[in-house]
Amino acid sequence: MKLPALALFERALRLETRSAVICWARIGLLAIILITLLPIQTLARSGWYGAPGLRFLQELVWVNLVFITLAGLSYFASAITEEKEEMTLGLLRMTNLNPVAILLGKSTSRLIGAILLLLVQVPFVLLAVTLGGVGLHQVAAAYVTLLAYLFLLCNLALLFSVVFRNTATATAIALFVLFLFFFGPYWAAGIERSLATYYHVDLHHSIWPVVTKTIEIWRRTTPSERLDAIFQTGFAEPVISFQVMSDLLLGVLFFLLAWLLFDPCTREEKDAAPARRWFWRRTSRPSRIPQRLIGIGAISWKDFTFISGGRIGLLLKFTIVGLLIALCNYVAYENDSKITLEFEGGTLIWISLITTAVWLALEASRVFKDEVRWKTLSSLMTLPFSVTHLAYRKVIGVLMGTLPLLAFFIVGVVLVPNDVGDFLANVFSHPQTFGMMLVAFFQYILFLHLTAYLSLVLKRGALPIAVAIQYLGGSFFLGFMSVFFFAIGNRTAEVIPFFIILICIFLTGMLHRAIGVRLVRAAAEE
Repeated sequence: MKLPALALFERALRLETRSAVICWARIGLLAIILITLLPIQTLARSGWYGAPGLRFLQELVWVNLVFITLAGLSYFASAITEEKEEMTLGLLRMTNLNPVAILLGKSTSRLIGAILLLLVQVPFVLLAVTLGGVGLHQVAAAYVTLLAYLFLLCNLALLFSVVFRNTATATAIALFVLFLFFFGPYWAAGIERSLATYYHVDLHHSIWPVVTKTIEIWRRTTPSERLDAIFQTGFAEPVISFQVMSDLLLGVLFFLLAWLLFDPCTREEKDAAPARRWFWRRTSRPSRIPQRLIGIGAISWKDFTFISGGRIGLLLKFTIVGLLIALCNYVAYENDSKITLEFEGGTLIWISLITTAVWLALEASRVFKDEVRWKTLSSLMTLPFSVTHLAYRKVIGVLMGTLPLLAFFIVGVVLVPNDVGDFLANVFSHPQTFGMMLVAFFQYILFLHLTAYLSLVLKRGALPIAVAIQYLGGSFFLGFMSVFFFAIGNRTAEVIPFFIILICIFLTGMLHRAIGVRLVRAAAEE
């Protein structure tokens, strides 16, 4: 006898487990296992390090943890928000489905599909025991840890998917909470040590013992802390640990909160509109298009305003970069490192480059996706401009909201011109180093094109899937080139990076062309 409340869950579970994306994901995970295994086995035979099984398990589990976080945020955070954005949540409520049935159907079915993706690895991961250096007990403990964290992540993202109106906001808030979840206990412990060292606070009186115990419990809740213990030699703790129980308990708590907040947060369904930043919700005079930009410039202005956030969004990005720089200075201060001009310059250079790269990747996943979702491509195609011109204008709008972050890079170069000059002289004096830097640059350009193309093809998760494809493709190709390098000798070492660059340029050109074709097809299908 089938329960009516589980009808949506059963249908969603069948669709999730039989979808082509899930099948390709399983193939990708098995490819990750193969790519991780081959170099470890080769290096172990060469005597580079012992315990190859432990090394294999470590790399595979950490890769799984990163991919679970990246893919899970967009995969689970869209469970309810996609219904809100497509204005179909009201139709679900008209079927007399209660909130539990909708939550089970929209999120728990995805959780089971993700759990199956993890479990499909287990027979192959048991090769780690055969390789040596790790026991079956450690393999079981590591994957139970991942499963508990997956359950926590699913229900945390589900809660924010119920509370917020669009997937972008729900994903961003969930990412911020996870950031605090992983790094918060270490920051809190550092602040506590600073209070005891510099302000002579007695941590054994008043409420401080309770605060210390809370920080310790918080730290033991994180999967990273548990995995560090599992990978230690002689690990003999139970498989079901405090981290597993606490993550499961928190996951249940988040699900119950999503259930309680479901009716208040979904009672009113507003008109569908393209997702915009919270600071642009109301139409005000500053958000109206300037008269001088009427024409083709309006497309760049629209993407700069509503995708990159406009002037306020740019100010917010500058604020975040400033906070990251302040955090680096705080960490250096806690570690008794000298905060010199060279340190500040290097921090400014690297933080600006990393944050610009991250934001460009995020914008690449949205620059065309919103047009496809809200079926506005056909309207853009009626303008007297080519598809290529329209796409370039949209990219320019996104770049206007991100590239100003490189101002921190310029400031860093001004602070340490001698160090930058020495670095460039060292790079240009070593062709291999220069070639590898060019390889990294062109691989990133390829990654942006891959992300933009996948955003036109996939309904959700373009960015994490692009990361996975780039990781798999790069690892496989680098492994192939390493074998080729050892086979033909060292004299061709300087040629290999430039050969990789040619491959990246060729693939980027293909994706560049494919994006234009896909845009035309998507506009015709509206």
